[in-house]
Amino acid sequence: MLNLIRNNVQSFSVKFIVGIVVIVMAFFGVSAFRNQSSNAIVTVDGYEIKIDKYRQALENEQRMIRDRYKNRAEEYMKMVNTKAVVVHRLTNTALLLKSAANNGLAVSDKELAHEIFTNPAFLTDDRFDEKKYETNLKNMRMEKPVYENTLREEILRQKYFKFIGAGTLLSKKAIEDEYRRYNTEFEVKTIEFDPDLFSKDAKVTDKVIAEYYDQHKDMFQQASQYAIKYMVLSVDDVKDKIIVQQKAIDRYYEKNKDTEFTNKASFLSRHILISTPQDKNTKEMEAASKKINRIYQQLLKNPKRFAALAKKSSDDSVSAKEGGDLGWVEKGTFVAEFEQVVDRLKKNEISKPFSTNFGYHIVELLDRKEEIVQPKEDVKEEITKTIRLNKSKRRLISKVKELMKNSAELKLDGIAKAEEKEVIETELFDNTKNLKDIGYSHQLYQTLKGKLVGNIGQYNLPGDQKIIVYEVSKVVEPFVKPLTEVEEQVRYYAGVEQKKKLAKAKLTTYAQNIKTLKEYNKLPRTLKTTSKTTKFKVLDQKIKDLNVGNNFKAELLKMEKGEIKAIYDSDKGYLVYMIDKIEGEIKEEDKENIQQLETMLRRQKAEVVLTGFINQLKQGIQVEYNASLLQALDIQLDS
Repeated sequence: MLNLIRNNVQSFSVKFIVGIVVIVMAFFGVSAFRNQSSNAIVTVDGYEIKIDKYRQALENEQRMIRDRYKNRAEEYMKMVNTKAVVVHRLTNTALLLKSAANNGLAVSDKELAHEIFTNPAFLTDDRFDEKKYETNLKNMRMEKPVYENTLREEILRQKYFKFIGAGTLLSKKAIEDEYRRYNTEFEVKTIEFDPDLFSKDAKVTDKVIAEYYDQHKDMFQQASQYAIKYMVLSVDDVKDKIIVQQKAIDRYYEKNKDTEFTNKASFLSRHILISTPQDKNTKEMEAASKKINRIYQQLLKNPKRFAALAKKSSDDSVSAKEGGDLGWVEKGTFVAEFEQVVDRLKKNEISKPFSTNFGYHIVELLDRKEEIVQPKEDVKEEITKTIRLNKSKRRLISKVKELMKNSAELKLDGIAKAEEKEVIETELFDNTKNLKDIGYSHQLYQTLKGKLVGNIGQYNLPGDQKIIVYEVSKVVEPFVKPLTEVEEQVRYYAGVEQKKKLAKAKLTTYAQNIKTLKEYNKLPRTLKTTSKTTKFKVLDQKIKDLNVGNNFKAELLKMEKGEIKAIYDSDKGYLVYMIDKIEGEIKEEDKENIQQLETMLRRQKAEVVLTGFINQLKQGIQVEYNASLLQALDIQLDS
C-alpha cells in the first residue's frame, strides 16, 4: 500500500511522546544568572523560554544527531549551528502559542487528561498506571506541573496546526495527478560517481591544506576547557545513622506487593505464525488459512515436528530461529486472542489454528507457572535495604545543600577538611573526556559553562548515590588548534573535498557530452566501475541496489524516456539513463490511498502556510533575546 505516503503523513504530525524526552536532564550551571529575576533565554510577548526548556530541547536534538551521524556528529552540529536551530524552533512555537491564545484556542483539563491517560508509556494492561506515570516523570526529572504544562502547549500547537490546515484546499484533479505521479514506474541505468573513483587525481598539496585550514577554522576549534578540584560524598556517608522501623517496612510491602513481590502467572510456549495482509485480501487470506491447516495436519501426525515446522514455515522470523520458542512470558502480555488460547491449553498440548491481527497461529504450551506472592518475612531484608538507600539519598541531598550554604566562606578545601574528605583535581577537559571516578564529561561540562575560577558547585554522579562538590580551578578559553597539531585531520578533509569537486566536475562533463546509450554503456569501463539497472516505483521505500531518497525520484519524474541526466541525492552524484517510464493509473480500489495522499498534501501545504504565518507573527509580536545569557551559553543566532 502507500507506505511512503503514510510515512510522510506521520512525519508532519508532531506528537508529544514521552520516549523522546527520557534523556536525563541536567541544569545549566550558569552561576552569573542564577540570582537574576529571570533565566529566560528568549521572551515572546511575556512568554519565557527558560534555560531548562532550552536544555531539554537541545539534548534531544543532539542525541538524534549523534545517533544519525556517529563520529561526524560534532562537525555536523557546528555546520548547522544546532544551538541556534533549537532556539529559533522554540521561539517559533512560542509565537504560535501566543497567537493561538489570542485566537481563542485553548486546551481543556479534559483534553489534557485524555492525552495523559491514553499515553502508552503510562499504561499497564491498557489502563492508566499512576505509579508508572510518576516513575516516568521521575526518570525525566520533571515535576508534574512542568510536564503537564508542556503537554498542554503541544496539544494547543497541534490544534493551531489543524486550524491553519483546515483552510488548505486542493482540487480533485490536482490530487489525482499527484497520485499518478506517486505510482509512476521507472526502469533506469545508473552510474554512481563515487568520489573515491578519483582518489589518484586528487592532489592534496601543502597549499591546498593551508587554504582548507584557513577556510574551515571553526572545524578545528578547541572548545572551552575546565579543570576542577572536587570531593566525593556518597550514601555511605549517611546511611549508618538511618533506622528503618517495622511500620515503614509494612507500608512499603503493602504498597509494592503487587509490583515488586509478586511473581505473576506466566507461560512458556512456542508458536507458528502464518501472517495475513492488513487489507484482509480474500485470496491471500484463503492461502494463509490453507497453509496453517496443512501445518496443523502434519502436527497431528507427529507433534514432535513442531520446532522443525516453525523454523521452516513460521513468519515470526525472530521466534522461528528458536523453533517458535517465545520464552517465559507473564500473563497479560500476549494479545487477548492469543492469551485466551494459551490459557486454556494443558501442558504439552497443541492448539488448533486460530487468528489474531497478526495472522493465523498454532501454539503449544510447554509449561506454566502460577502466581506466587512472596511473604513479607522473606523479603524483609531486601525492603530494609531499599528504604535505607532511599532515605540515604534524600539525606545526602540535604547534607550537600547545607554544605553549599557555607561554600563561599569555607571554599572547597575548608569543606573537605571539615568532612575529612580527600580533594582530587582533574586534568583540563572539555565535553569529550572520560574522567576518572566521574565518567563521561559531557553532562558535567554543561554545568560548568559560564563559571569562573573559584566558583563552587555540585554535580550528581550517575546512579544518584554519589554527589561531588567541586571548585573550578582552571578555565581555558576556546582557541583554534594550530595547523601543525591538526594537519593529518585537515589533510583528510581537504582530500575528501578535492575528490568531491573532481567527481562533480566529471559528472557535469559526461552529462553534457554523452548523448546515446552506446556511449553511456562504455563509461563504466572508462571509470573502472559498474552500472546498475533498476526497476521501481516512486512509492517504493527500498530500491534494490540503489540507496537514494525522494529528491532522486523527483528528478526522475522530470526525465523522458531515453534521456541522460546528472542527479544529485544525499551528497551523491549519479549519471542516469531513463530506459522506460510508465505513469501510474487510477483504479477503483485506490480511493482509500487517494484520500491518504490528499491528507499528506494538505499537511504539506499547511506547513508552507504556517512558515509564512510565523514570519508575519514576528512582525507583530515582541521577541526579546537575552543577549548576556545567549553569550554565556555560546549561542550565536544568525538571525
